[in-house]
Amino acid sequence: MALPYHVLTACGGVVFAARGGNIYSFSPDLQHLSTWKYPVKQGKATNGRSLEAKTSPAPEEPPTKRRRVEPGREEDSNGNGHAVEGETPNAKGNKQPKKEKKAQDPNHLLFEQPFVQSITTTIDGRYVVAATGSDKTIWVFEHDGAGGLKQLSSRTMPKRPCSIAITPDPQTILSADKFGDVYAVPLLQSALDQQADPKEPTPTATSRSVTPSTAPQPFKPQANEFTVHTKRNLRALENQKLGLQTKGGAAADKPAEPTFEHTLLLGHVSMLTAVLVAVHPATQRAYIVTGDRDEHIRVSRGAPAQAHIIETFCLGHEDFVSRLVLPAPAARPELLVSGGGDDHLFVWDWTRGALLSKASVLAHVQQVVSGQRNIAVSRLYACPAGGGGEDGSVLVFVVCERVPALFCFELKGNTLHHHTTIPTPGPPLDMANMGSGSSSSSPRLLLAVDVITAADSQGGSSLFWVDCEAALGWRLRSCQETSVVAGDDEPALKPEDLQKILYTTESLRKTTDFE
Repeated sequence: MALPYHVLTACGGVVFAARGGNIYSFSPDLQHLSTWKYPVKQGKATNGRSLEAKTSPAPEEPPTKRRRVEPGREEDSNGNGHAVEGETPNAKGNKQPKKEKKAQDPNHLLFEQPFVQSITTTIDGRYVVAATGSDKTIWVFEHDGAGGLKQLSSRTMPKRPCSIAITPDPQTILSADKFGDVYAVPLLQSALDQQADPKEPTPTATSRSVTPSTAPQPFKPQANEFTVHTKRNLRALENQKLGLQTKGGAAADKPAEPTFEHTLLLGHVSMLTAVLVAVHPATQRAYIVTGDRDEHIRVSRGAPAQAHIIETFCLGHEDFVSRLVLPAPAARPELLVSGGGDDHLFVWDWTRGALLSKASVLAHVQQVVSGQRNIAVSRLYACPAGGGGEDGSVLVFVVCERVPALFCFELKGNTLHHHTTIPTPGPPLDMANMGSGSSSSSPRLLLAVDVITAADSQGGSSLFWVDCEAALGWRLRSCQETSVVAGDDEPALKPEDLQKILYTTESLRKTTDFE
């Protein structure tokens, strides 16, 4: 089964589309340009374990015949009775069989092939940055301007990145992870980093040269038999030494420290879901805006030495925050739109932490899916309205998880107004702005739709054009990418397993039902 495209981004007329762990590039008319495939070793899973099922050696001779004499006990050939392993009699004398483990799917390790979670590009389009999931890796590519990608580096972060952003310099990657931390990683690895990891190709440009972090030293207990005064602590010390000898003298639960340059900028006490860089209109200073699972939007100073200083909070969400977008960074840089598990979109003045307005999304979702009780915003995308709206207005497109429609809102002043609802053949996954359409100056969007797991799916292409024509308004039409077919390196997943990978936003919602 071919996988749908689930991550899109446009850069200088070239669109990059991720399908599974691979990245494809297309021209504006969707002619296939190039493909980057995730480097998976043959016969190996991403964690290094073999994909082959383990088999137990055959016994040299048949086992000794045993005779059951009573519940929970049996007798061997010598007449000796003993308890049956895994079966114990209960109060009524009935045996309680040991629970058998479920049969393991021999292809279960295919699920560990990382999927691309996000793709972003520098402002000039020279570099492309991607993050993959289960391997916690950030990939940096050099873009030749015609869709070709050259891998420059792959760096494994301490925790799985959930959102990435590039500073306006552009020299630094901001990586927000599910542990609640934001790390700063140089866009290009330094010379010392390259020496620490000789497998990485040498980048075509140089970056800041700093001393990489030293390798972690083996753990050694500080206590000894002369400083321990109780038998209990002495036994604990002996067990600790025995465990270190068994594990080679290192703490097994302590992960290895990355050897490349990385700086911890700030941290939340909750799972991070979104990060972006905003520029203050008055001071022209950069700020880091982060959203988390605990309904917080936090504005921190963007300078690395001051990133721990919180400038303000945008408080008002009653459920998780999953998406942030600056709708008009050039004309109205102080505006911020956020969405998540609430029924509304929020419009903020992030410089003051002030809530300006709210717009209901659930009411329009219920017109598509009757009886829908809540929503989970999985994508937010903003672009100028052009000829389709008033001067200075901005269109904000909203994707709600598992809802087969694209919702368009128009931002006028400080208020969002529902513009139109565009039905889709399946739940949308991502979108990219390909510029203006031919008949008007309104944006032309490329939409990735999940046509695989839809109940009435007929298959076909998962890419669609979204155009606005003066006479017909917004409409959706299918498009066919060329020269791209599913390869053997793409995992063959069942629709229900694919849904668990593609739809993760709703899982951020905290449950309150304890019955």
